[in-house]
Amino acid sequence: MLAAGVPLTEALGRDTVIPVLRPNEAILLMVLAGLVLHHLWTRWAFYYNGIDIAVAIFAVGCALIPWLVLFLAQTPMDFDTWRAVLGPLQFLTVYLCFAQLRLSDRDLQRLLNLTLLVSVIVGVIAIMELQDFPPGARAMFLSIFPSDRPLTVWDIVYRPTSTLGVYGAVGAFGALNFMLALTLARRSASRREHAWLTAVMVVNLGSMVASLTLAPAAALLLGAATVMWYMRHVPRQIWIGAATLAVALIILWPAVSSRIDQQQLGLGNISTLDARLRNWQIYFLPVLAEHPWIGTGTILPGDVPPSMWDYVDNEYLRIGFRAGLVGVGLLISMLSVVGSSAWGCRNSADPWRRTLGAVVLATLMTIVVTGFTAEYLNFGGLSQYIAMMFGLLAGRLRVEAKSSPVLMRAPQPAAIPSGATT
Repeated sequence: MLAAGVPLTEALGRDTVIPVLRPNEAILLMVLAGLVLHHLWTRWAFYYNGIDIAVAIFAVGCALIPWLVLFLAQTPMDFDTWRAVLGPLQFLTVYLCFAQLRLSDRDLQRLLNLTLLVSVIVGVIAIMELQDFPPGARAMFLSIFPSDRPLTVWDIVYRPTSTLGVYGAVGAFGALNFMLALTLARRSASRREHAWLTAVMVVNLGSMVASLTLAPAAALLLGAATVMWYMRHVPRQIWIGAATLAVALIILWPAVSSRIDQQQLGLGNISTLDARLRNWQIYFLPVLAEHPWIGTGTILPGDVPPSMWDYVDNEYLRIGFRAGLVGVGLLISMLSVVGSSAWGCRNSADPWRRTLGAVVLATLMTIVVTGFTAEYLNFGGLSQYIAMMFGLLAGRLRVEAKSSPVLMRAPQPAAIPSGATT
């Protein structure tokens, strides 16, 4: 329900399908309720490891600090403010739902294939939106899955949001699932599995190009290199992916060229990056410098114009406003612990530990790179994917690596000497 339902319903707003809640929030509550009932019935012991502690400290700390800041300042808090303050706890909840799983190898394979299937659906919708094929497809999908941000006069080039609601999330989701398929290609044995993973990689590369977002493309190159170095293997699908990237650029070139013109790429100069740097220096950094240690409690002060509130466009600045340098330190600590655990799986005897370790390490690279250009941990379907991968690795580390059985020869009865009594 979480792996498929959340990414496919993220763009559906509150009070659209069910009252009060968004569909993805309702799905999470149902899964959490089932999880609680299951543990009350079975009373399984839950053994904590380093990833559990790091994720819990990050989530609780980044929710507790802004609440204390707003409480001590006697700031009135409406529903949206409470939702923003408690947002990290949703990340922790999704993580725990996957971290407690005791999956067999077959069930884990099915779960990851379900995740890849969802990425194909998201990618196909994004490509259809960008190309508006068949005619009217863009208007139909936007009416069902509206964008989280309304179009402005600056959005002269349309970028698809698919079911995720944010075009940046579409690009990053495609990049992360490409790296997941690339990692699983190392394990695939049958031709059918090879064909499936190749198709997944092709669609996700197409959706990443269709998102017209540069940061996920840069993260993809670093993440794919990390996967191949970690696994000590270069799957042949990487060459198919390179050819797919070239074909996607040719087919989608009208939109890509318009985006390049908008960004004014040339001689290392990117106008949108210049605009971000200028906004950070003029609006955000001076305000954050007045509250360096514990931030402003997720609420941007009045010194920042309301028109700029949705354009922080930096994961580290956003966490700085949430919990100051303490929050940034919690984020770095969590990523360091998770990365260290993923790296420790490289020489594990369990092949699934090595697979999940490679995927998680590539995911960390994506978070670090894309965090300088947008708030990717705040994108609903994307943050759920990250929490899921962290949780699956933590859950696998709780399971002892299965060793192959050793065949023992049955002992032969000793010969009885002649004349001996029995």
